Amino acid sequence: MSVFRKNMITNDWVIFEPNREKKPTEFKSEQVDNIKVFKDRPSYKQTCPFCKGNEKADDKVLFTLPESKNWQVRVIENKFASLSRDVSLEIESKQRLHQEMPGFGIHDLIIDHPDHNLTIAIMPIEDVEVLLSAFLKRYLEIKANPLVKHVVIFKNQGAQAGGSLEHPHSQIYGLPVMPFETVVRLREVEKYYDSNNSCLLCDMVEDEQKLKERIVFENEHFISFVPYASISPYHIWIVPKRHSPCFGLIEQYEISGMAHILKNVLARVFWGLKNPDYNFVIQSHTQYENESIGFHWYLSIIPHVKKKGGLAYAGGIQLNPTMPETAAEDLRKAENEEGDW
Repeated sequence: MSVFRKNMITNDWVIFEPNREKKPTEFKSEQVDNIKVFKDRPSYKQTCPFCKGNEKADDKVLFTLPESKNWQVRVIENKFASLSRDVSLEIESKQRLHQEMPGFGIHDLIIDHPDHNLTIAIMPIEDVEVLLSAFLKRYLEIKANPLVKHVVIFKNQGAQAGGSLEHPHSQIYGLPVMPFETVVRLREVEKYYDSNNSCLLCDMVEDEQKLKERIVFENEHFISFVPYASISPYHIWIVPKRHSPCFGLIEQYEISGMAHILKNVLARVFWGLKNPDYNFVIQSHTQYENESIGFHWYLSIIPHVKKKGGLAYAGGIQLNPTMPETAAEDLRKAENEEGDW
């Protein structure tokens, strides 16, 4: 039987239809062993612009960690950036209904690791910690720019997730405007705070810890769970247990806990779902000093195991064939072929 559930943080209604996966189809997709494909990649590829040893003189390097030729993470300006950091920022109204402004913004690349065939799921934990430290360093640098209203860190892993290069890398934007979906999230958590005098995400964490049905993994400082009204199958949130509106406020002791849970959860996705393409994004309120007391930052992981249909495009209502409780159980039971979690 189908059921509607309300996603409190996005204000979306989601239809859950567990029997949908049984419906007949004439469109058969070719089954590919994505784990084998990934493991067959070399650690170094001569044609890859991100592999160590292929660095170019015209690369605009912002920093590396550590700061040496033997880098572990490399942060560079995107040669094909969709925005420019060298333009002025003035809104131009050509007509009453038409507003535009120059394409100011910051768009950088974070090369996750020197090796071509390592992703966070199978990366040594200490390397994940270095990567998150690079995230934080660049986040704070961009946040300090007075023209930037919002900073977003994300990953497009694989072609279905929008990726164009195999080598593991992430991206970071500094935007002069706040994206609409961030505005919606901010509005919803503020409404909840005004009505309940408490943080929506803090209350969600408390609820998930009581019920234990949708938790994937947790440690001292972070918890991961499939949201009660997840908008897609195996959609996972990683939430800090300490209330904080902005990723930029993460403490050094929390970096280790975040690295541990991020690697653990992505490894469960890698092994349990056979290495699907995925996105992740850090949902954070950059200029929190000015506006929010109710926002709580989190990291969202979206594995691409189902394509969107017409209903999602027509009305914004998502249809999810996998109940969150089932998805969380599947991920908890996933077997790590390289050892323990």
